[in-house]
Amino acid sequence: MGFLYLIQILYNMKKTLPIVVLLLSFFSHAQFTVTGKIDNYINQNLTIRIFKGPSDLLINKVLTDANGSFTVKVPEKYSGIVRVQTLSDGAILDFLSDNENVDFTAQYKDHQFSEIKYFKGKTAMGFLEYQSFENFNDLKLNVFPMIKTVYSEKDEFYQAVLKEEKRIEKLSPATELSLLKYYVQANDLANAQVDAKPAAEVHTNKILSKLINDNNYLEGSGLMYKLVLDYLRYSIMGATTQEEINSKIETTIDDLLVKTDLETPRGQNVLSSVFLVLPAEQFGTLLEKYYSKANALTCEITDELKTSLTAHNNMVVGNKVPDLKFKQPVKGFKSLYDVKAEKKIVIFWASWCPACNDEMPFVKEYYRNFKAEGGEIISISLDFDKAAFDEATKDFEWINYTELMRWDTSGVKEFGITSTPTLFLLDKDNKLIKKATHISELVQF
Repeated sequence: MGFLYLIQILYNMKKTLPIVVLLLSFFSHAQFTVTGKIDNYINQNLTIRIFKGPSDLLINKVLTDANGSFTVKVPEKYSGIVRVQTLSDGAILDFLSDNENVDFTAQYKDHQFSEIKYFKGKTAMGFLEYQSFENFNDLKLNVFPMIKTVYSEKDEFYQAVLKEEKRIEKLSPATELSLLKYYVQANDLANAQVDAKPAAEVHTNKILSKLINDNNYLEGSGLMYKLVLDYLRYSIMGATTQEEINSKIETTIDDLLVKTDLETPRGQNVLSSVFLVLPAEQFGTLLEKYYSKANALTCEITDELKTSLTAHNNMVVGNKVPDLKFKQPVKGFKSLYDVKAEKKIVIFWASWCPACNDEMPFVKEYYRNFKAEGGEIISISLDFDKAAFDEATKDFEWINYTELMRWDTSGVKEFGITSTPTLFLLDKDNKLIKKATHISELVQF
């Protein structure tokens, strides 16, 4: 009887196995929904972002309706900061979600969000309470002491400030939720003030422990960049020369990459942070060492590190730059490679960029002879407003392209764009001749 019973169980499992596999697949790719209603922000674009490393990751662009409402799905299991950002001016509303649906309302006024209320999402609700507490605590610690110096202790307003201080002291935001509790601790560490070398050593040890031991809550917190920045910054405390700084930075990074293991996602996220933290102008030679290390990896690498490597490798003089596929043809051209010319200049710019507006008249003057000699200019605009783009480009005779997506425009990551204007001179085979910030730097080529 026992044997036959076992056979029956196995038979039933065989029949239900596809369903089990389907359910497991569903839960492993679980998603949640963000629903919002933003007063005074109707029929306008929002971007939705999450963090899986030191930089935020665009997951969707959504248009609010006539009531300012929108709904968007986060297409994977995720615990961390979700960033809702206006495309027009970059105003940010951050909240925490531990893979749970979120429903909120907010006001949009004077380029910022206010009067935020959550109706779904326990972690988001707790995060809002925590943010409110932090704002009050900042008043208590940094504003009230200055105010009290202006008034006498007998003044009614002085006594009112004392009363408010006592009220704030009694506030205690709920941090029993696991993700919120983690974020509060990590945020406190990321914003700690350190002004002496002994304290710096204690602080860097705390950061190191977090970078080595914490789970994916760290990546989702949006605090990794700041923690790695502080780790490097405090590691050089006491250094007095550039040579000493470079030496300490290199030793610190080498040790950090060993301890976080460069062959793991955590180690690669740390390295991606290093690439963002260190300015190439000051640490170019050192950065080349770590790009070489990353290029030598044979394991699977994170998307963010892959993007950094691609941008770096493509921007080496003599290498072929990546093709830019236009979502809509411009003057009949569907991509950068589609444009045939003896030389090309690719310009990343925006009409909202003052430095770009200063540069474009010189580009316009340069274009006449450049075009006559068989050259062509392809400008990639980081604009967000169609009317502003059209007005700015109405007298530009070259190829003007925009996706109205600001820094999420195609090519920004692939070309490693961190500021505008940035110019690239290419030969007829789309190989890089020179990178520049002013058209005058390209005259000799």
